[in-house]
Amino acid sequence: MGRPEPLPDERSVVEKAAAGDRRAFERLYRAYAPTLFSYVLVPMLGDRDDANDCLRETFLSAYRHLPNFVWQDAGIYPWLKTMAKNKARDLLRASGRRQRLRGAFEEHLGNAGATEPKNPAEEELQRDALRVRIEAVLSELNPRYALVLRLRLLEDRPREECAATLDVKIGTLDVLLFRACKAFRAACEKRGLPVGAEL
Repeated sequence: MGRPEPLPDERSVVEKAAAGDRRAFERLYRAYAPTLFSYVLVPMLGDRDDANDCLRETFLSAYRHLPNFVWQDAGIYPWLKTMAKNKARDLLRASGRRQRLRGAFEEHLGNAGATEPKNPAEEELQRDALRVRIEAVLSELNPRYALVLRLRLLEDRPREECAATLDVKIGTLDVLLFRACKAFRAACEKRGLPVGAEL
């Protein structure tokens, strides 16, 4: 399925939605959200929860920017599809930064002076040592940076929950996480811990 069938009165529906008609906007959502979710976002992200997050962000953004939409014969779907792809790419970039930082936590901090654990007790001691190193670095950061790193990386909480806890929009959360990653890297370098240049 390449794209859904356009609504028979789509231009009129779009104009009403752009003027603030919520029912008209709901028609657009019902018409195009399933296709965007199943054929655009899930294939790009590989995760249904992340795809749902991006779908919500896509339609929130569409609702805000719909008054600026310029009607073309192709209808509104290509515009929505482009917006959804951009949201997915933003999430993938943020996720990549998150995975790299998590790797830095484990590889550079966890392996500093550590040996391969020989038994569960030794493994637990090494995990405790890792937590101590991480907390020592986090204690030097801006409290909001430390909090976003704890919530998103150490506790692996969903973006939506982290944004609600920090009382910010999801887009702002991604920016905050990016800045927190940079601050974490700088704090590691200050301590002489070799965090990878890709962070």
